[in-house]
Amino acid sequence: MSEKNRHSVSEELLFRYFMNEVSPDEEDRVISWKAESEENLNEFERVRIFFLDAKAIKSIGNTAANYDVSIAWKKFQQHNEVPKSISSSWLKVAASILVILGAGWYTYVSNKVETIELVAQNEQQSIELEDGSKIALNEGSQLIYPDQFKGDKRKVKLKGEAYFEVAHNPEQPFLIATDEVEVQVLGTKFNVNNTNKDSVVVSVDSGKVRMSVGGKEEILTAGYRGVYYRSTELLIKIETAKTGMHNYWRTKTLAFKGATVSEAIAAIQKVYGIRVALSHPDIANCKINVDFEDEEIEHVLEIIGETLNLVWSNQGDSYLLAGYGCPQ
Repeated sequence: MSEKNRHSVSEELLFRYFMNEVSPDEEDRVISWKAESEENLNEFERVRIFFLDAKAIKSIGNTAANYDVSIAWKKFQQHNEVPKSISSSWLKVAASILVILGAGWYTYVSNKVETIELVAQNEQQSIELEDGSKIALNEGSQLIYPDQFKGDKRKVKLKGEAYFEVAHNPEQPFLIATDEVEVQVLGTKFNVNNTNKDSVVVSVDSGKVRMSVGGKEEILTAGYRGVYYRSTELLIKIETAKTGMHNYWRTKTLAFKGATVSEAIAAIQKVYGIRVALSHPDIANCKINVDFEDEEIEHVLEIIGETLNLVWSNQGDSYLLAGYGCPQ
């Protein structure tokens, strides 16, 4: 390689480039240098061809400890034409590096962790992580996770909303990080909603999780949710509404388990994008036990009406539930 070209791309850098051991900046430098001239391109190809051939040297000798570079180099020269532009001393160094890397390559690869980014652009997506944990990702959400969990923690990062079924492993807690909030769990089922501008909501279906932010934390168990308000930096723990609303995006089911009519109407209005009014305030405190799975709004109101002795009607831009209170 000419002295001029050494200033931008060295032989050592090219060697590391072919081993996929360069930084993004170094990779850009090699690509730019290669495109500068035909001379650079030819040099790049000559070194690349040598690199591909030289990998065969690794098979000569059993380990790096008993490997004789001089003998290996002579054997290589007998079967390969060495590019004139590459110094013999450098090629010997390259050969020895290949052997050393070859001896430890398996260890390196087996310990290398790849970061994966999953984006649910136009539809929900479900994945199973290498530890057996299952995650459902809501539309428009993003999950960043490793291809394998190393160390004493299992950590992922969430933007948006996802439902987690975490495989139990008390020796390696599972961590979910949002912009501010961190959720730690040993093994449980819960939903994390980070889609709202002013809040992060963690709703637990089973097990126990720790929700923490800025030195504050709450322990959440089944039937409870933690809410962090960004504007006030307030973290609170409250009982989850008995509507199944936090899972609707995934299950398409409204599960009213002892929910009040007021709670049921709030969920219905959010799911169906409509307004429902009550003719009498006492109706709001009536309780209802019924499930709706992807039903038409008219059928939902019909069932609620029959259950509570109410009459529903379409008011044009809204619906009305009429009656005098809860059935005796």
